[in-house]
Amino acid sequence: MRIGKIFGIDVVINLSWLFIFAFVAWSLAQVGPFRLIDLTPFQRVALGVVTALLFFASVLAHELAHSLVARARGIPIARITLFIFGGVSSLEGEPTTAPIEAWIAFVGPLTSVVLGALFFALSALFGAHTAAGTAAGYLGGVNILLGIFNLVPAYPLDGGRVLHALIWRWTNNRFRATQIAATAGRVMAIMLVTYGAFQTLYKGVGTGSGLWFVFIGWFLLQAGGAERMQAELAHSLVGLSARDIATAAPEALPADTTGDVALQRMMKSGNRALPIMLGDQLLGILTMSDFAKLGDRSPNEAYVTSLMTRMEDVRSALPSADALDVVRMLSQAGVAQIPVVDEQGMLVGFVTRESILRRLPLHKDNRGEVSRAA
Repeated sequence: MRIGKIFGIDVVINLSWLFIFAFVAWSLAQVGPFRLIDLTPFQRVALGVVTALLFFASVLAHELAHSLVARARGIPIARITLFIFGGVSSLEGEPTTAPIEAWIAFVGPLTSVVLGALFFALSALFGAHTAAGTAAGYLGGVNILLGIFNLVPAYPLDGGRVLHALIWRWTNNRFRATQIAATAGRVMAIMLVTYGAFQTLYKGVGTGSGLWFVFIGWFLLQAGGAERMQAELAHSLVGLSARDIATAAPEALPADTTGDVALQRMMKSGNRALPIMLGDQLLGILTMSDFAKLGDRSPNEAYVTSLMTRMEDVRSALPSADALDVVRMLSQAGVAQIPVVDEQGMLVGFVTRESILRRLPLHKDNRGEVSRAA
C-alpha cells in the first residue's frame, strides 16, 4: 500500500507492518514503560500509538538515509517499504565500488544512533518521568538498539553489507565477498534461531523474546539465501548477451487469427507469449494477460490484433544487449518475458525466468564451476 513520497521516493507499507505497528502500540501501552505513568487508559493508548508512529518514522528515516546516499551516488531508488521486520530500500542498481557500498550501508545505522541521541536529549529536557520524557527515552533506546543491531555482520543487514564491502576491497573480488558475507550471515542467523529456541524452551513462549529471535534469524536465513542466489545469478551471466539467454521465438500467429485459436495454441505449446505477424511485419506480442481485454466477448469473436500489445508499447531488448541488463529489465517491468528483437524488427526470441535458469548450467567451465570474467 503506497502512502506517499518523500524526496521523490515512493513509501510503501506492507500489510505485515499493520500487525507489528498494532503490536508495538499495544505493548507500549499495556506492558511497556507507559504503564508506570499516571495516565488514564485512553491517554496510555494514545501515547502508545503516537510513540509507535514515531518509532516507525525513525525506521523510515533510517531507510531514507540509505536511499538518499545511494541516489547521490547515481543509483536510482524504486521505493522504501515498511514491513514486519522494519524497512527496506529497493535500489535499482548496484554500488560500483566497495567504498560506495560501505557508505550506503553504514549511513542507516549512523542515522539511527544520531536519532537515539536526540531522543535521549529530549527525554532529559522533558523529564525522564513525564509522559513525553518516557516516550522520548523509549525512542532513544530503541533507535540506539536498532543502529547497533543493524551493524551485526549478518548479510543482508547493514553490518553484513559493510563486511561485504570490506572483503570486496581486500580481495578485489565482489562475488567472493558475497560468498563470504553470506556465509557469515548464515552462521549469525543460525545462532539467533538457536538462541531464540533456547530462550523459548527455557523461559516459555509467554515471554515472546525468544520467538522474536527465531523469527529474525529465520528472516535473515531467507533473505541472505536470496541475496546469495541473486549474486550467483549475476556472476553466471557475466559476458552473456540477450541472445544467449533467450528461448527461440515460437511460431507466429497471423493477424487474422481469432482469440480462441491463439488460446488453444498457447495451451498446447506452453508458450505464454506469441508473436503476431502481418506478412513479414511484427505487429505485437500476445500474452495470457492480454485475454483480460476480451471483457464480455467470447475469444472466437475477437481477433488477436485487438488483444495484443503493440510493439511500440512492448519493452524489448536487442540481441546484443547485456544479459544482466535484460534480467534487471525483466524484474523491474514485472512481466513474464522480454522479447528480443533485432535491428530489422524481427523477433529473435523471449527472455523468461525459465530461459535464464535453463541457460545457467551451460555457463560452466570444465571443472563444473561457474566461469568468471577476468
